[in-house]
Amino acid sequence: MSGNRILRAEALVVKLVGILLGLTLIAMVVINVANAIGRYSGLFALVGADELLVYGMIWVVMLGAILAARNRDHLSINLLPSAITGRLAALLQIVIDVATVAVSVFIAWHSFVFIERIAALNQSSMGLGVPMVIPHSAIFVGFAGIAAVTAFLTIVDVARFTKSEGART
Repeated sequence: MSGNRILRAEALVVKLVGILLGLTLIAMVVINVANAIGRYSGLFALVGADELLVYGMIWVVMLGAILAARNRDHLSINLLPSAITGRLAALLQIVIDVATVAVSVFIAWHSFVFIERIAALNQSSMGLGVPMVIPHSAIFVGFAGIAAVTAFLTIVDVARFTKSEGART
């Protein structure tokens, strides 16, 4: 598979995941409105709806954070990066990328350790009976995904940086 096809496939996957996350948010709003109407009218109650909405939002946020990291649209303070240009800016981006990978791996690892502990307890939620491993896994998946995406971007940044260094000499 050529590099261009890989990039197109990756862009398609990112777009589909973004659409899926958007549709999930819409479904969550519909569930929330239906639950509110049923509860306040006294006609029905959606047992576990609040749980579903909380756990769903955690997953949406963590999967969205991976997409934001991939697009470098995540929350950042860009005072210093906006003040510098050229090779120094590229070097700063590499340092930021390495720090992001390190912090994300640290959080993912500790999340994984916590998931192992909660799995040993075999705990489930009160409303839906969802194994608590599922909502807690969102943190692991999110930060492991951020680490993976940012590690890939770091490799690309280092390759560009070294290539531009080679062109200068």
